[in-house]
Amino acid sequence: MNAKQIWQTAIERLRPRVNSAVFTTWFQGTSALSFQDGVFIIRVPTTFAKAQLETRFQELIRSTLIDITGGPVEVRFEVTKEQPAASDNGGDQPPTSRPSKRTYRLAKGRLSAPLRGKRATPSETTPALNSMAPSAPQDNAYRQKKEDYGIPLRPPVSYKQEQTTPTASPYAAPYSEKKGTAEPMHKEPPSSQEYSPVHPSAEGLLMNPRYTFSAFIVGKSNKLAHATSLAVAENPGRIYNPLFLYGGVGLGKTHLLHAIGHAGESAGLHVLYTTSEKFTNEIINAIRFQKTEEFRSKYRQIDILLVDDIQFIAGKESTEEEFFHTFNSLHNANKQIVVTSDRPPKAISSLQDRLRSRFEWGLLADVQPPEYEHRLAILRSKCDSLRFTVPASVIEYIARPTCSSVRELEGALNRVIAYATLHDAPLTISLAAQALEHIYDKKPPAPSNLTVNDVLDGICRYYNVNQELLRGKQRDRDIVWPRQVAMYLMREETSASLLQIGTALGGRDHTTIMHGWEKVHAEMGNNDQVRQEIASVLDSLQNRSF
Repeated sequence: MNAKQIWQTAIERLRPRVNSAVFTTWFQGTSALSFQDGVFIIRVPTTFAKAQLETRFQELIRSTLIDITGGPVEVRFEVTKEQPAASDNGGDQPPTSRPSKRTYRLAKGRLSAPLRGKRATPSETTPALNSMAPSAPQDNAYRQKKEDYGIPLRPPVSYKQEQTTPTASPYAAPYSEKKGTAEPMHKEPPSSQEYSPVHPSAEGLLMNPRYTFSAFIVGKSNKLAHATSLAVAENPGRIYNPLFLYGGVGLGKTHLLHAIGHAGESAGLHVLYTTSEKFTNEIINAIRFQKTEEFRSKYRQIDILLVDDIQFIAGKESTEEEFFHTFNSLHNANKQIVVTSDRPPKAISSLQDRLRSRFEWGLLADVQPPEYEHRLAILRSKCDSLRFTVPASVIEYIARPTCSSVRELEGALNRVIAYATLHDAPLTISLAAQALEHIYDKKPPAPSNLTVNDVLDGICRYYNVNQELLRGKQRDRDIVWPRQVAMYLMREETSASLLQIGTALGGRDHTTIMHGWEKVHAEMGNNDQVRQEIASVLDSLQNRSF
């Protein structure tokens, strides 16, 4: 992988680990500059952003890059105010045509006051543009920063004097023109839509063309989610409305969401795909700049609404209220709503009851980690898409370790292929083991004879807690932490499934088990004391010296 691909993968892994507002502020304007000799250089827009990333997130970024590359990485930040080329988009935002037209818009909006009141001829405009050239880069960087956060630009004074006929829909014309073009959207003077928080170019996030139903590998773990998504795509608004897809990270929820969107667009329907973060930012800007009517018009005049990671709106009162009314408006009009989350509605603790009940109104479909046969099918399909021949024994070796994420599985395959290519060596099990030695443990899937009951008994004795409290719903710190340690050790040291672990701990959902495992795993990576504590607990379990 090159530097750009590595940073895109890192951005995907960093997003769920950082607060959404913080991620938007400090990570969204970054991109990869180079990766040579173990030094990864990241472009940042300002000196202040560089200082914040260095002091607050450097270790997190470095550990993420080490996980991706499999080797030591030194992270450096470089302030570069120039906008990268559209093909070198370092963040996870899709490339747009805006950078190609900013220069013209900037010059028109920055004309001196006497020129704003009259219509300039081409011969008059050219010298004015040239005369603005020295100050354009600095002002362009400022306007770039405003647009990155969805802040509207100030419309030229001449706009209100020149507009004569409004468009029938505030989004129809720009939406059809924006796709696949680098030319300016408007050949006439810019309209007010260009400056609203719901700019036509942000009508919806771009959907991945590779995420289709034909490219989705179906197994026991995702059969229900695939079947219901296909039914919704064939009969939007008439069946399973809303459709709520939930499951762990990297299991295919977004893939199904995009597949529904592609099917809807193929049927000529108006589809809008967004994330809860983008929805929140838009409603904030709509309220701030008094554009709530345009915001509502955008979200309530569509046929299919697709929202990714809906759990992040929980606790944001204005966002929840606006989504509640948007939901009601679309549902009453028999328009399809599909949302995804990393947990079921009941597990989103700070979500309003009225929204929770509506999410449970349609159909809840979970996506679970793939079983061994499913992992084999995913890897074989990936090899076919890469047009790379991989021996069956190597595919079986990669698929054998328990994997909780399809992304992780595909990343392991990419690493093995890259390792073989770089070393110009044939693909063998031995080479795959070398490539994945820092990712896959050398121990077998069932490293000990421990059972979930053994772990439960050992945890209770080590932390001196009652089993009934551990299985119950008490949320005290002295109960929650031992419970999460039990989840971690049951998953790591036994062959029990997530369902079996959840049953042993009072009937908890598999997503709760995954959350507990991730919590302990993260603490071990950042805290030596926690790592020593877990080692001590494990030692007491293995030696039965309770």
